[in-house]
Amino acid sequence: MTSASSEQCSSALRRFRGEADEVVPLEVKTDKRSRYRIAFVPGTAWDCLRGLVDETDLPTLHLEEFGYDTTIIPIQGLSSTPRNAEIIDTTLRALMGGDDKRPFILIGYSKGAPDALVALERYPDVLANTAAFVSIAGAIGGSPIAEHTSASTIAAIRYSPYGDCSSSRGDALESLRPARRHAWMADHLPLSIPAYSLVTTPEPERVSRALRSSYELLGALHPVNDGALLYWDQLLPGSTLLGYANADHWAVAIPVETDAIPLGDVLVTNGYPRTRLWLAIADFVVTDLEQRAEASKHDLE
Repeated sequence: MTSASSEQCSSALRRFRGEADEVVPLEVKTDKRSRYRIAFVPGTAWDCLRGLVDETDLPTLHLEEFGYDTTIIPIQGLSSTPRNAEIIDTTLRALMGGDDKRPFILIGYSKGAPDALVALERYPDVLANTAAFVSIAGAIGGSPIAEHTSASTIAAIRYSPYGDCSSSRGDALESLRPARRHAWMADHLPLSIPAYSLVTTPEPERVSRALRSSYELLGALHPVNDGALLYWDQLLPGSTLLGYANADHWAVAIPVETDAIPLGDVLVTNGYPRTRLWLAIADFVVTDLEQRAEASKHDLE
């Protein structure tokens, strides 16, 4: 790893007390990447605002350049976790039905994380065919923002000119209430498969102006948040902590098309090396899964 790339990694991640400074380079060959399929579950309002996303720059699509086979699951951005879990089940079972029997690495971003967790809990076939679960800025414990978002705001998003979420039921925020998510966690965690968490903890200057009001609202509870989630609500119990990204809630996963928004470059801080980060995450997970499989093989001998 060059000094320039090390410097970029250093600024892209935050390190807190007790963390090691060493950077461990990964060398994952394409044949190992091709042993798994990656299924990505987007977050709240994904279909409502899809026109504001530069889909050609989505990190999941870039993963395909490095030998990964990826799928975006077409969730309903304003629907509840049970409804989206049903869509995840339907989508993955359709992919399981052919000759391709490779297991999935299931990635949940934002509300997509609890949607995926509910799918793993409710649908045995999803669990049986998933090798690992990855939460990226996942709303594992919900968000206090759900308690402060009005019905009129949801209505405005529903009728956004940037997408179509008319099929959504409009009950997404109920699924994001902290009391509901924490009650679910108490009954259903930890997972029976390997799980990993990436937490977004941006420095204040990296928070988009469009997220500033929610960032300050959450800041009344704790200064370490990403403009949508408190850091502790992104931690999945029983998971491997991948690190703390120096990015706000959008920048870590969503390439916002700022040209499509009035004053977009002013309102949205979106320059973040998410493609490199997602590749590092995928390679780390594959390496860990391969090492677990090798260790298990030795245990049986």
